[in-house]
Amino acid sequence: MNEFLKEYINLKENFIKQNESSESVSALYEFADRLSKHTEKEAIEVLVDVYQQLYMMESAYKLYENIYDKTDRKQIKKFLGLKDLNESHGDRFAIPRPLNKKERLKREERKKLLPKFRYHPDPLETGSFIEGEAKVCPCCGKESNTYYAKRPYAVDDVDYLCPVCISNGEAAKKYDADFIQDVDDDFEPDREKMDELFHRTPGYLSWQGEYWLYCCNDYCAFLGSVGTKELKEMGIADEVFEEYNKRKEFDDIEEYLVKDGSVCGYLFRCLHCKKYHLYVDAD
Repeated sequence: MNEFLKEYINLKENFIKQNESSESVSALYEFADRLSKHTEKEAIEVLVDVYQQLYMMESAYKLYENIYDKTDRKQIKKFLGLKDLNESHGDRFAIPRPLNKKERLKREERKKLLPKFRYHPDPLETGSFIEGEAKVCPCCGKESNTYYAKRPYAVDDVDYLCPVCISNGEAAKKYDADFIQDVDDDFEPDREKMDELFHRTPGYLSWQGEYWLYCCNDYCAFLGSVGTKELKEMGIADEVFEEYNKRKEFDDIEEYLVKDGSVCGYLFRCLHCKKYHLYVDAD
């Protein structure tokens, strides 16, 4: 067993034992940074595994594509599996790299410059907006370092929409697009609320597409993805599961609900009575 693999096994064990804590995730990202500087095949093979552990399927596939042995059946099987995951998931569901204190403060300052979204208060924190190298927004033609992580539901494939073009409705208008896939069927909102949700609210990353909940004759605010662990830390697990179980969807959901896992929770909160509501999706 080489030194790279030994270190990865230890980091993976901590990652699992600590339930994907920020510290264990940071450790994997730092290890990936170090591995990326190596050219040995052993290091690159381990880097592929690290990317997989972080759900960076596009990154893992592109790396493995250049090193796998095309005469080895086991490696061919792994390559084909990564190819499928790249096509279906890409890096969209990657575990975000935790920010240090300085980075967190800078992000909070940048958040103040973003448009306000009534039904999605913090799209940067939920991962619906990402920060990175400046991209040209196809709607307004301006560069932005913050852009939509998804594509709207439209005929055309539209990438890198800036927050402003989503918030003012120009993107939805230009591309005849919706940003939300579906909502609770029982609720019949007025046209203004529907327009704000579908045409001026960024969607969220999920397995089967957004499903927006409502309460008190209005759509709820989306707070982010959660698992049982996060709900317990917030002190709301009992009330949220009690309300969710009345809908008779997934059984015993609290036993296997994991943030950004195969069975993932999406937390909403009523803008009026402040009650929490949970939607659950699976891969």
